[in-house]
Amino acid sequence: TVTQTSMGIVPREAVEYYGKDFFQHPVGSGPFRFVSWTPDRDLVVRRNPSYWDVDEHGNRLPYLDGIRFSFIKDDKLQLLEFAAGNLEESFRIPNEFFADIVDENKNPKGKWSRFRLLHKTALSTQFYGMVITKDVFRDLRVRRAINYAVDRNRIIRYVLKGQAAGPAHNGLVPPSMPGYRSDSVIGYTFNPARARELLAQAGYPNGVGFPEITLQLNAGGGRNVSIAEAIQGMLKEHLNISIKLQQVEFAQHLSDIDKGKAPFFRLGWVADYPDPESFLNLYYGKLVPSDDEDSPINSTRFRSAEFDRLFEQALSTTNRAERMRLYRMAEQIAIDNAPMLLILNDEDYRFVQPYVKNHPHNSMDRTNHHRTSMVPVRYAP
Repeated sequence: TVTQTSMGIVPREAVEYYGKDFFQHPVGSGPFRFVSWTPDRDLVVRRNPSYWDVDEHGNRLPYLDGIRFSFIKDDKLQLLEFAAGNLEESFRIPNEFFADIVDENKNPKGKWSRFRLLHKTALSTQFYGMVITKDVFRDLRVRRAINYAVDRNRIIRYVLKGQAAGPAHNGLVPPSMPGYRSDSVIGYTFNPARARELLAQAGYPNGVGFPEITLQLNAGGGRNVSIAEAIQGMLKEHLNISIKLQQVEFAQHLSDIDKGKAPFFRLGWVADYPDPESFLNLYYGKLVPSDDEDSPINSTRFRSAEFDRLFEQALSTTNRAERMRLYRMAEQIAIDNAPMLLILNDEDYRFVQPYVKNHPHNSMDRTNHHRTSMVPVRYAP
């Protein structure tokens, strides 16, 4: 779809010249020009003097001379760098600091009140995928048992300290999706008794005989590890099953998921565009290869002819209300089959220095900085 940023128009001659290395030499018509990219360190862009847009006073945009995006995996270090004035922005707040930094009205408190805090319910869902053609995950009862055994509200309250939009008790499509009644999709809430019953029906009463399974997640620490450790504990407490946590570098993580080498894996999905299709693609059976090839979108390898029929019908329906109804019917089929452990819907928090103006902040985290500026702030003596 042309609404995706990855579908931007690029010059043919540049693609032909650079070939597979074009991604390291991007050429476009946006407000900034590419300067350099050092993996895991930073990305630098500078102002495009030929950019077409102007403001209401006729001033040529963008206002900024350039931007450096620093990649700091440690969210605590990132926040400290921001507080020291070395960064203009800090994305997300370390969970262990959240209650000391943000009050019940989602405003910064204490020494943090001198900064601007932006927050927005994101079009994103955090989940664990289960490859339904692998190992114990072939059994629907096992997949449902795992879903019922996780207390999502407890994770949000005690692990994330409230830094989330809410538990993913319904479906994969987040409640913030425009025009979509996600609450009409019936999902999974915490029910340990039902979880134990299903596991026993699958042949593992009180977890006896259930093999140890590995949850693969991307390395880097932070909240992903904290959530994984909480779920690891819940599955042991309520189902008496053991989960091993395995962290790998993100590129390897994605490759393993695509190849089906990680039967139980952690991912998060952010909307590419504000339509349920962007999420429900992850259940579309026709994206699953017929053999053992990579399956990069439908990574759980879930297949349902009825889901596909409803999904395709929704795609071809121009009436928005009818399309949303068809999407909900399709999603219910997928949720009933539980190829994922849906955990939570995100709320994005971003600190910005008080002198930064017109900083973009939206549900899909699309950050177009062509009107961002820096205005000196005078503090009272």
